[in-house]
Amino acid sequence: MHWKELLPVDTLQVEASGLLHEYDRRVLTLLYQPLIGAGAYSLYMTLWSAHEQKDTLVTTMTHHNLLLMMRWDLKRILEERRKLEGIGLLKTYLKSGEDPRHFTYELQPPLTPDRFFNDGVLNIYLFNRLGRNRYNDLKQHFTVDKLNPSEYSNITASFNEVYDSLHPSEMTSLHEEEENHDAIEKRSDNKGLIFTSSQFDFEVMKQHISDMIVSDRMLTDNVKKTIERLAFVYKIEPYEMGRIVEQAAIHHEELSDDLLRKEVSSWFALENRGKMPGLQYRHQPTSLQEFHTKEPVTEEEKAAQRYEQMTPYDILQRAAEGGKPSEADMKLVERIMDEQKLTPGVMNVLLDFILETQDKKLSKNYVEKFASHWARARVKTVRDAMNLAIKELQQPAKPKGKSGNSNSRGKSTARKDKVPEWISEQKEPDMSKEERSEKQDQLKKMLSKYKK
Repeated sequence: MHWKELLPVDTLQVEASGLLHEYDRRVLTLLYQPLIGAGAYSLYMTLWSAHEQKDTLVTTMTHHNLLLMMRWDLKRILEERRKLEGIGLLKTYLKSGEDPRHFTYELQPPLTPDRFFNDGVLNIYLFNRLGRNRYNDLKQHFTVDKLNPSEYSNITASFNEVYDSLHPSEMTSLHEEEENHDAIEKRSDNKGLIFTSSQFDFEVMKQHISDMIVSDRMLTDNVKKTIERLAFVYKIEPYEMGRIVEQAAIHHEELSDDLLRKEVSSWFALENRGKMPGLQYRHQPTSLQEFHTKEPVTEEEKAAQRYEQMTPYDILQRAAEGGKPSEADMKLVERIMDEQKLTPGVMNVLLDFILETQDKKLSKNYVEKFASHWARARVKTVRDAMNLAIKELQQPAKPKGKSGNSNSRGKSTARKDKVPEWISEQKEPDMSKEERSEKQDQLKKMLSKYKK
């Protein structure tokens, strides 16, 4: 469905929200690249280069030109572009009424190192990605040593000690200045991450807080914004956040961004043995979603839509009947997705397939086996992953015994695995009447469970 959002003939131009400096390149390379990956980093640098050359090259180009430079397809362009948008490094604008469509990509400068390491979101994910030692090395690298005021005296000359005022006749006319309408280019600060459509329920949180301890006056807009961000990063439910906020107010008689971050970080470290939350691409990229603008009809299509909208965390939580997925399972999923470059939707299908066919057990070897197979098959969409799962279930099980046959007639035994609930009325290989009947019974049971 990516062609509905982007075509090779669509034109683009690159702008920047103020000046970009060489120092920004270091920040992007060392701090942002571990989070967004080499692809999104490469796209940002390519757009930056195009912006720098716009005085000597044509101002606008087509996405076909961009495809040739990046050696990607449109799906990849959209996926990497969304990563830049989501992390606050790119704003995308579409001009109304143009055919072909015309896009303006506005590069945003990265956060300064000081803001990055105190962001409360990005620094947490970087810590998880790189580990404590490398994280501390980078933090030290960007740390500026400050002078000790007690050891020095400030002898800097003031403005009026050095400069004198000119006579009006020697100065440029104010009217001449006003005639120059060209805007002076200036640097715009990155506003940080943007969170939209927050699902955090403050009313539920307040029900678990004493009014005598935390007043409405203490819950300012900035404090609420921080609570929403922390709840997203650390996966904290409103009732649990209420207890954390209350404890922070009891100990300090106030609420602030830094105080809440420290309280939540301490709570999370205590609950998870010092581990930190990790960052992963939250949902299936829109460019790879079949049902982004299309309504599902069949049970299989409805299942595909759910896989596109859910996260691997949701799949594991559903398998645990609402319980919290284990740290080992989440680490396994994160590593597999990173190493095999599986999209979230494909990982969802893989997890569901393995959990249903292996009696809810998430075997490391089994996950790695199928993940590597699907990666080699270049599976990117949910529907492709579902088709591969169906083919796997349709393969007859290997017979046991030295002779290679489990019965006197040499017939292979069909797989007796349970199947994911979305598989219904698929074409089957040659089976006996009894084997086909047994498999259909399994399918009906799973479908009835799915429709509840």
